[in-house]
Amino acid sequence: MNGRHPDWGGGSRFYLPNEDASVVCAAIKSLRFRVRRPVFVGGSGMTLLEAAATLPRLENVVFVDVADFQFEYFRLLLRAVTGSSSPEMLRAWFGRAIYPALRRHHLARGRDYALDQIFAALRDTFGVRFFFDAPTFDRVQRTVRCIAAVRTDIGSYLARERIAHDFIYLSNVPDYLGEAALERLFAACQVHSAPVYLLLTSACPDPDTVKRTWETAGYAPHPASTRLNAANRGLGSPCLERPWNRPGTIHLLLPAS
Repeated sequence: MNGRHPDWGGGSRFYLPNEDASVVCAAIKSLRFRVRRPVFVGGSGMTLLEAAATLPRLENVVFVDVADFQFEYFRLLLRAVTGSSSPEMLRAWFGRAIYPALRRHHLARGRDYALDQIFAALRDTFGVRFFFDAPTFDRVQRTVRCIAAVRTDIGSYLARERIAHDFIYLSNVPDYLGEAALERLFAACQVHSAPVYLLLTSACPDPDTVKRTWETAGYAPHPASTRLNAANRGLGSPCLERPWNRPGTIHLLLPAS
């Protein structure tokens, strides 16, 4: 199985999540313990903020991304959240500071979305509430002080990190890893003895190898995975027809006890 990485540092720019943050929140809620030290593959960082704000006993949360653009974009988003006094002010910042570049990014790919369409997608497809709901926005603001950002790849981070994370969000990174890299990744996850949330989409050339690799590392599916798949409105959902959407399957995995 050959790894086929997208152009993370060049053409790929994630101004928005492409996953359903409400499903990630539901996955965390389905666990039998309260998550306190999660780590997230970054992207836009909005899924991290939405999920972390639901954790009443949060100790720390780590944003990890290998792409310079995503790392700097997340820092910009954190400054905007900290400097805003309401969801309305945050949306005004996004419209002024982010939307023009986002629109140019879409136009270069033959698509055009109005700002109202972007906000509707954030709320209704991607499950991001803190741009619209004042109590959620307030919780996100309180969460910011617990966040650390690390510019590296998730496998390397997990292998060297001494703090034990208790939830690992991989997004669809396994879509693009070769077998040796998958073995290293899931072995590192198992060292943390942490549940793992990931997506396998149609971009993955060999999902059977991915599954065999996590089984070898001692992971097994959480029973909630079927329910999470049925609720998914973002990347991996079979129910949506969007240029960014690929069919796939959510996997919430539990480590061997």
